[in-house]
Amino acid sequence: MNRADYDNSLARQARRVNEYAKIVYDKILPQLKQLPVKEIWDAQKVFISGCGDSWLAGIAAKPAFESVTKIETNVMRAVEFSRILSNKNLGYSPNTPLVILISYSGGASRVVECAKRASRYGANTIAITNNPDSPLAKECRYLIHVGLPEGDEYQPGLITYNASMIALFLIALRMGRVRNKITSLEYDDMHKELLNFISKSQERYEEYEERAFEIAQKWKDLKAEDFIGDYSDYATAFFGSAKVIETFGGYTTYDDSEDWCHINYFLADPEKIGRIVITNKQMPSYERMLETIDAIKILKSPCLIVSDQEKEAFPEGMEVFTTPQAKYFWMNPLVQHIPFDFVAGYIAELKGEKGFRADDERYNSDICKSRLKDGTKIVIE
Repeated sequence: MNRADYDNSLARQARRVNEYAKIVYDKILPQLKQLPVKEIWDAQKVFISGCGDSWLAGIAAKPAFESVTKIETNVMRAVEFSRILSNKNLGYSPNTPLVILISYSGGASRVVECAKRASRYGANTIAITNNPDSPLAKECRYLIHVGLPEGDEYQPGLITYNASMIALFLIALRMGRVRNKITSLEYDDMHKELLNFISKSQERYEEYEERAFEIAQKWKDLKAEDFIGDYSDYATAFFGSAKVIETFGGYTTYDDSEDWCHINYFLADPEKIGRIVITNKQMPSYERMLETIDAIKILKSPCLIVSDQEKEAFPEGMEVFTTPQAKYFWMNPLVQHIPFDFVAGYIAELKGEKGFRADDERYNSDICKSRLKDGTKIVIE
């Protein structure tokens, strides 16, 4: 089979990750000074929220905030922040907490609702979006415009996911430096490493893509894909699971290593389930993940591992995609979703499926689009 005959959106986006990262970085960097020093010091707690991939970007960036700023950081689903979080968590002192809200379009109703609620109770707000004229941008006190070129290919979200992560990392670095939690040398080095890590990873994508195409041919008829990751790697696992649904509507699940050993371990027909594990040596749960991988080996499930370790660190016969070792572990989510992005895109093409069920009117009626996406009622309590 000729790989070129099965080209797809995820593969095309992955090939341009480095290019887009530089665009976003250069666009965001001069915007960071708009957040005043006083308000950075005022922030005693950080909330990050969004829907779907935007929420996952927050999970991916949580370790960066905790490591670089030393501020308590909470990542919440939009509906939990907007409808469920107690008011006592908002506005208990000037500009506290700092609420960072993410929506590529800037029109997601629940995220706009989060901004309105945060503002009502006195919290400081930052919007991360690609639409500076959007409802979210207008509702928040500050705006980070990620600057992705209009009209390019961004669905299913890969470039947009990375753009959100880069924005969050840069905010964390700005806050960490202002609060003197990192030195000026560390600040400069982290900025340099952010782009270097993405660029260095890009050098391996041709190899990843060729292997992913081979795996896609073997995995396209599996009954499900099961993703496992801990802490920020959980965001990568969840993101991969989302691409299974978005690209070819497959059955999928996701979990952390501990709960996988208690629950997903018992899924029937394990030899028909593709297991995707994201793990890195710097992760405190690395040893537990190795035990999880040993269990997968015993179950004889097809297994793909994405790690900063070489294949010799894992049982024989597993597909291992080794990424460069990040100088700062919290950067790993920027690139470790790429190997399975290639796999998901090629499975969709091999199965002849259209993304987001585009050929099924049940998923694309006007009422579904308006109710599920941006047309739902905004409520502030």
